[in-house]
Parts: sequence; C-alpha cells; structure tokens
Amino acid sequence: MIELQLLVKNGTTEVRVFDNLVFSEKAFWKIDEFRVATGEKLVEGQKVNFEAEDCVDRKGRCHLFVDVYEGRSRNKVEAYLPPSTPAAQAGPNPAGPTGSGGGSGGEPDDINFSPDRG
Repeated sequence: MIELQLLVKNGTTEVRVFDNLVFSEKAFWKIDEFRVATGEKLVEGQKVNFEAEDCVDRKGRCHLFVDVYEGRSRNKVEAYLPPSTPAAQAGPNPAGPTGSGGGSGGEPDDINFSPDRG
C-alpha cells in the first residue's frame, strides 16, 4: 500500500488530504486512475513497477467529498480525474463523479492536488 498525502489547492485555499493506493486486485483501478490523473499513459497489458517514490511531486486533479464518521468530518478522494482538456473545461461532465462539491454553491467538481512529502 502507498499512503499518499495530497496538498489540495482550490484557489488560495490549501488543505492536506490523505489517501491510500492499495495493491490488490479490487483496487488496481484506483492506482491506474491516479497514474492517468498525474499524466501517465496506460498501455493495456503492460507490467508496471509502481513505488511510493513514483508519487512524489506529481500533479493532477481529483474530486473530493466530505465523509462523516462518528461525528467527525474529513475530506476524502472520491476519484482521480484525467488531465484537463479544453473540451472538459467547457462544462461539467454529466457522467462524472458526484458528491459534496458537485458544482453547487460555487464549488468546483475537480480540485488540483500534488502529492506532498510533508
């Protein structure tokens, strides 16, 4: 498992969000999602050696939601989003993830992040 510390920036606001990339059959999709969000091109069937050091100083976009557990709220990564394209900036993606933030109240659907060494 790789434990990520993401420095999430939205305008002038910065928060630290923790996430895990787990090396199990059911969770490989999330590792691939992270790799694509941070600019890697995936090749079908290619074997990849992916280590924690490979995550340092990457930048990308993610969609956050607020998780409430035992009365405490915290930000969690719902999805890592592919790199922004001019077409994607034209409007919201109706097939994209939903959750708090969802574009209402002036909040963006996607937020920039960079893994932090902190």
